[in-house]
Amino acid sequence: RRPPAGGTQAAMTELVVELLGGLRVLGADGREIRISSRKAQAVLACLALRPGTSIARDRLASLLWDDSDPELGRASLRQALAALRRALPGAAAQTLLGDATSIALDAAHASSDVQRFRDRLRDGSPHALAEAAERYAGELLPGFDARSAAFDAWIDEHRRALRREWVQALQRYAVQCVASGDLDGATEALSRLVSVEPANEAAQRDLMDVYARRGRYTEALRQYRACTEALRRDLDVGPEPATEALHRDILRRRRAVDASAAEPGLAAPALSETAPPITTLKEVVVLVARIGVAPEAADDDPESVRARWSA
Repeated sequence: RRPPAGGTQAAMTELVVELLGGLRVLGADGREIRISSRKAQAVLACLALRPGTSIARDRLASLLWDDSDPELGRASLRQALAALRRALPGAAAQTLLGDATSIALDAAHASSDVQRFRDRLRDGSPHALAEAAERYAGELLPGFDARSAAFDAWIDEHRRALRREWVQALQRYAVQCVASGDLDGATEALSRLVSVEPANEAAQRDLMDVYARRGRYTEALRQYRACTEALRRDLDVGPEPATEALHRDILRRRRAVDASAAEPGLAAPALSETAPPITTLKEVVVLVARIGVAPEAADDDPESVRARWSA
């Protein structure tokens, strides 16, 4: 065990373990520490998820040697810990604390990116949430193979939990940005969220609303189309009534702006808000019209295109 720091001298971080986006171990000088044993890497990863929290040796042995006899598993754990201590230089090795029943990382002298991410979440301020979102540098230990089905299931559970926490951080940050009038910050957070969760309809709807608040109606309508496509592709469902209502509201606001800006007599024809209800469908007549679009207008504003079609 490391003796307690004396006097008022600040504790020094002897070991930094990065788990998001892949395993990376750094010493006090910032240099990367190579650990060749895969099981030793897995032991360190388990401890680094929550520095300062002890894990029972039997628990670690059952996670990493799930197909072994319990006694053989404990013996293998002792060998992995010995290999880990040999790989960690000097004071870094002293951050491993343990007794006959449990093991932990010394939280006063070791840290991890997962720990810092969760610290920022607990802070909860806009700055802290923005920092938490940035600290989520990727999935927890992607592709890591400890050759244990029990470890794979355990780490996958932690992956899902961390991803949920990251999504919640982005959502909370976006809400705070809107409340404070920082629509740029809200746009950035929500754009990042829907890029990784395109079928998150609530986030898509929030992004549509933020675009509309900024007067960026074309982007809001494009986001609606992206939302409907993602819902159909990923979930095989249509948008919720709240999303459709917001879409109609954006259309109304967009046309009001266009009408106020247009010269008399040149306003675009109004589009029908809702189709009349159909109670009985007996026959369908399909009219197909080919609308020529000049090459330079191929990426024209969708509302302008719809207005031409309507005319």
